[in-house]
Amino acid sequence: MTETTEQITQLTDWAKHAQEQVQNAIAKNREQLSAAVEHAQQEAEQRAEQLRREAAEQKAAAAASLDEARNKWQEHVATAKSRFQERKAELDVKRAEHNADDAEHYATFAIDFAAAAIVEAESAALEALLARSQADALAKR
Repeated sequence: MTETTEQITQLTDWAKHAQEQVQNAIAKNREQLSAAVEHAQQEAEQRAEQLRREAAEQKAAAAASLDEARNKWQEHVATAKSRFQERKAELDVKRAEHNADDAEHYATFAIDFAAAAIVEAESAALEALLARSQADALAKR
């Protein structure tokens, strides 16, 4: 049986008990009726106290459940933020590595270009010397 079904069954039992008490009281004298009323009031007070305790327990359980849900959500958010920061850091590292690679490639290109320019300058200087030497030789003839 579910808890709700059990509660309805218990409520039905209490109603039957109350009905029996009232029917029995009708048949009793005044003194017995007063005792029955007092007994009924005590049962009502006991039941009210039990309901208060159960309500307090349910409230505490609900508060604990809410706190647990809140804590789990906060943990989830913190984990998500942490993962985001880690991923961002990974991307920042990858971006920095990519930038460094690009800079190194450009530096290599610039060095190669400069080396080629030096070789070209040397060749041009040697050609200029050769041309001057030929010009001077022709001029002396």
